[in-house]
Amino acid sequence: MSEDDSTNVSRRSVLGGIAGLAVAGSGLAAVSSTASANSSVSITSADASATLDRGELTSLTINPTFTVNWTGLDDAVGKVFWLVEASVDGGDFYPLFRATPWLTADQIGTTGSYAVEPSFEEALNADDRFDDGSGPDYSAGPLVVADEQGRPDYANYDFGSISGNITYESFMNGTSIGGADDYPGAHEDGGWQNNYWDVDAGYYGAASDTTPFNETTDGETKTTDVTLRYTFEFQRPNLSQLKYRVDFANYDGPEAGATQFTELSVAEQKRFAAEQIDGLEESDIDDGNSKLVMNGEDGFPEFGTPSGLSYSQIRDNADAHPGLLSATTTFTVSVTNKASSSDSTGTSGAEAE
Repeated sequence: MSEDDSTNVSRRSVLGGIAGLAVAGSGLAAVSSTASANSSVSITSADASATLDRGELTSLTINPTFTVNWTGLDDAVGKVFWLVEASVDGGDFYPLFRATPWLTADQIGTTGSYAVEPSFEEALNADDRFDDGSGPDYSAGPLVVADEQGRPDYANYDFGSISGNITYESFMNGTSIGGADDYPGAHEDGGWQNNYWDVDAGYYGAASDTTPFNETTDGETKTTDVTLRYTFEFQRPNLSQLKYRVDFANYDGPEAGATQFTELSVAEQKRFAAEQIDGLEESDIDDGNSKLVMNGEDGFPEFGTPSGLSYSQIRDNADAHPGLLSATTTFTVSVTNKASSSDSTGTSGAEAE
């Protein structure tokens, strides 16, 4: 970073793209596989540095890009849940953002991939729900790891005001969480920095304030490690998703009185969806919430609630199940407090107007 850039950084409220993540041929990779089924993701990150007049960082953001792949699964993948968490200076991990994108009809299958590219910010803003007029229609930015507002006070949030059995514990472990608009949004003053109502994704805020990064001594540099942890789960498609992935105008089945997909019987909805989408079988489709692919199949772990795994269950079983992945990557942030100096040059010229 040049000195000119550093001066600008000290005046910006957001230090955008300071640690972009990129999938490349190197870096930390996570692979889960057997002879017939496997999945993988590779994530790397770059170090970041800034020279600031007072040695005080205002914000640290990341703008990740990645691709996850799966091949030879026995169930079709319909959704890809992903979570990113951050640990600052060796502290606890805190969630930054979670989402469960629904794959398109062309993407659904036992072999495929899902990508966030060319960057998180651009990929998320490509969703037309940010500009559909239904509000709040607020554009996404890079993910905030740390800023002056700091980590939200999750423990004192009124989870009892949300319908459903949602608690602080279920919110933090991911088992019962509600909708993104149940929580303060990034568009609101003091809202949770990475929570986007428009796309029902994000839910969380920054992992830290900027105190761990600041250097208070002139001419000195402080280095702080940030570790990012990515967690992925491949989920089966369900009927709530598939009603948007089929063209009901093509229906010519036995339930001729139906005028829309949801008026068909459950069995007929599954039959028609499997007929419409290549590589999808009726047995791949869930009636209710989407479940983990291949739950308890082929000797893989079986979970009692495969439609509601906790974050720790996903991480702890990532090496043993092709539908689960976890990977971490660490980068270093160096903040230098610019040494004080002064000088004077020029001439005296008296002028009166």
